[in-house]
Amino acid sequence: MLRRSTFILFVMALVLGAAVLPASAGSSVNATFSLGCDGFSGSGQILLDRDNTGSSREAFQVVVTDGIGNIIYKPVVDSFFVGGTVSWTATNVVKWTSAPEDNPLTLRVVSLAGNNVGEQTIAVATGSCEGLPSFGALPTVISSAASDSVDINAVPPRPTNADDVTSKLPGFLVVNTDNLSLRSGDGPDYTLVGIVDGGTKLIPLGRNLKFTWWFVQAGDIKGWAKAEFLVARGDLTNVTVVPAEGEITPATFFVYGKTPLLSAPAVGAVPLCTIPGNIEYLTTGRTKATDWYEIQATCDNAVVKGWIAASLGAFRGPAGTILPVTAP
Repeated sequence: MLRRSTFILFVMALVLGAAVLPASAGSSVNATFSLGCDGFSGSGQILLDRDNTGSSREAFQVVVTDGIGNIIYKPVVDSFFVGGTVSWTATNVVKWTSAPEDNPLTLRVVSLAGNNVGEQTIAVATGSCEGLPSFGALPTVISSAASDSVDINAVPPRPTNADDVTSKLPGFLVVNTDNLSLRSGDGPDYTLVGIVDGGTKLIPLGRNLKFTWWFVQAGDIKGWAKAEFLVARGDLTNVTVVPAEGEITPATFFVYGKTPLLSAPAVGAVPLCTIPGNIEYLTTGRTKATDWYEIQATCDNAVVKGWIAASLGAFRGPAGTILPVTAP
């Protein structure tokens, strides 16, 4: 069985690589390293030329951290005689002592301070583990499509984000009003996809050209939020413009109370069925005088179109909505 000092010597001989620099500049490095999910490997050698121990030896260590500073390779300190070289063979892989959580992965070979010389970084290498998030990087937007629109009369979802989700981002957005609508596009005319409470931290995925709307994510819901109701935190300079791919909110008619749905826009028309009130119905047309509205409802499990007097409810629709005249 190898003693620990012998084991350390063996590991360090595998890890380090080389280059030739003037003795006054410290250890010489001519090495490359590859960092991945399980560990690291390298090739090359290091020429040791700093007596930082007072005994004609150079002491050094290898430290590897992940994107949030976790040490994933426990530092190993060893020393070799000045003038010697330490080599690494590319076929050997040193395993991490702890699993990485975030990218990027960073390896440092450090010559320690001592004998009237300061600490010096001899080599630095970076790598990544596929599938891990990157600390300080915004999510990559593959599609700017928002989440599904909320059906008429359905209760919209109220998503949120855990604090640790936004803590790793360079910047995020905070909702500074209550019941903020998330929409399928960058305007109030687009359909609703969700509602977020005041104080909710949102992940920025994109923005429109004028910075008036942000494409954001809360939980598993993606949608557009109006900028005037958001407070920016951190650095959002790398958030890019993305296209809005939403759908316009359809015109509806809110029926105040239970009432007959008629077959024509007239008081004496034949009723198709009685529809419940306090509900919105899709509006498909109107009379020329706009005193009657044609709406879509369900009668006896069948979707039908019928008429209701304008006085029995309230028309709702995006500004500038023009309903077709479907009856005189």
